[in-house]
Amino acid sequence: MKKMYAVLVIVLILGMSMGISSASEHRRTYESERRHNGHDVKIYGIVDKMPEGGIGTWIVKGKEILVTKATHIKERHGRVSAGTYVEVKGTYSGNTLQADEIEVKRDKR
Repeated sequence: MKKMYAVLVIVLILGMSMGISSASEHRRTYESERRHNGHDVKIYGIVDKMPEGGIGTWIVKGKEILVTKATHIKERHGRVSAGTYVEVKGTYSGNTLQADEIEVKRDKR
């Protein structure tokens, strides 16, 4: 009888740990999919290139960033220009991140 209870406890523990593992894997997959299916993401990096006037396609950390008139640009730590360290919040559309907000950060290099 004791062996049966011991086996039952082991089976329950293994079953629970597999469920937790599956939940973790699902969360990682979901978070990965969010980045490519139009949900919010953040990237940090140096502005490599930006158009005069700021509206258009920027290159930040080698990634294309679409900046529109609706993009909110926070310049509390200085004016944004090529070479500025920024945080970009937005959503991906294909390989381009459409920026909702760009914030100048203190350079962490």
